[in-house]
Amino acid sequence: MTLTEADRAHEDAEALFREARRRRRNRRLLWLGATLVVIAGGFGVYLASRTPNAPPKRSTTARSASPPRPVVNKKAFASHGRLAFVSRGTLWVLDGDTSSVREIRTGQLVPSDPQFSADGRWLAFVASEVKQCCSSFRSSFPPQVISSELWIARADGSDAHAVGALTFSAAIGWDPHADLFAVGVGSSTSVPFGNATGIDLVSPTGAVKSLVNGTNIWGAVWAPDASAIAVASSVRSSGFNGYASVLASYPLDGDPPTQWYEVDTQQANIIVPAGWWQGWGIGYTTVGEGAVPGGSGSADGSPFYTIAKPGATPLLLGTTLETEGAGAPSVNSSGLMAFVSNEMNRNEGRDITQGKEVLVCQLANSSCTPVPHASDAVTEDPAWAPTSSVLDYVQAPATHSLLQYSVTGWYAARRLYTFNAVTGAGEPKAGTSGATSPQWSTDGKTLLYVSNDGLWIRSASASESTEIESPLFVPQKWPSYYGQVAFTSQFSWWPSST
Repeated sequence: MTLTEADRAHEDAEALFREARRRRRNRRLLWLGATLVVIAGGFGVYLASRTPNAPPKRSTTARSASPPRPVVNKKAFASHGRLAFVSRGTLWVLDGDTSSVREIRTGQLVPSDPQFSADGRWLAFVASEVKQCCSSFRSSFPPQVISSELWIARADGSDAHAVGALTFSAAIGWDPHADLFAVGVGSSTSVPFGNATGIDLVSPTGAVKSLVNGTNIWGAVWAPDASAIAVASSVRSSGFNGYASVLASYPLDGDPPTQWYEVDTQQANIIVPAGWWQGWGIGYTTVGEGAVPGGSGSADGSPFYTIAKPGATPLLLGTTLETEGAGAPSVNSSGLMAFVSNEMNRNEGRDITQGKEVLVCQLANSSCTPVPHASDAVTEDPAWAPTSSVLDYVQAPATHSLLQYSVTGWYAARRLYTFNAVTGAGEPKAGTSGATSPQWSTDGKTLLYVSNDGLWIRSASASESTEIESPLFVPQKWPSYYGQVAFTSQFSWWPSST
């Protein structure tokens, strides 16, 4: 039987979305903090500055009932709140008030993506059943995610349990002001295959409320005032590939959703939300030309837009990695935005070791300017200090090799820099070699960051940092995708000043 053009188009679309589902499953633990990976052993070397008496490695085939304990500096973290971190496949909670370290047991499931609630009373995380993949000369491959669950515990790690009243698809995050966790639920069985079909709100007591249902969701983000959730969903269309993407906000009070934008052109037919900020509105990337989020067609960068209000014309700011592997956008209290863009006129794509630079954008005139950096360097991981015009970012040498020892060496060569938006000057921050994923406390007095596969802390006025915990991953086995390592999905910090 001869297929018509419509039949072929439908089969192509099905194949495309099946590939998207496969890629998301195979890479979910990479972006949610996978820790059990198989990597080329001959080339993997641990950073020379780490102590040779490191704890034993976790097995890659079975999860130990008594996992090796991480090295924790309880004294240095005193009065700094709570820190949840995944170390070699096990989730731990460090309490800065009591100096206690608690292990959270998840059986054979691999924990990832811990997130403290805004008030610091609760901890949510994802626990997944995984299947090991394969090793390669050049790359590390994350395991395939078979299924995942949402777990909730008290902030000290006690009473950890799976939320059984929902069909988990993806973690969205805590309400910025209340104890409600948004989660994508369901799994579409037709094009687009595997997408969440709804959004539920989960309370720590286990109560579940449906907010969105009966659609195919590409992503969602909270409004800054927590009054609504912005959702990008796929709908039937007569346009490109037979589908369009609609960006709409769903109020928590149950009022009808408000449509902000719809995209359905040859250039783009999928919207992926990146954030929602005061003044800027909703930020998002677009995917098109037959590509899907997470697929090879979108991995080299996607247009990054903001839209200030429903029906407004989107503002194109640049091209960024849809995966946020080089750092998520950051907005300060005065409305300055910083995000990682592909350098103009350079097609370096998914490799974060080259062709990336932090841009600082003015809300008033929508202009964007790169932060100062050496001509042979990349800049990434922007983080504004609270209520300040000072931006921390990472500078690293541009390189091409992606072997595991090169990846660890490249991360070791990174260093924090400080950009002053008033003077336009950028200068290195002493004592921050190997820094990545910087995070500020809400009072701007303390900085936390990753270095040398561990978590480090320093006061804003200090010239030196102190290591709090190590390691995050199994030594020599960092799950890396073109240099991108999901360090931020390995930990969550709730500062005591919140």
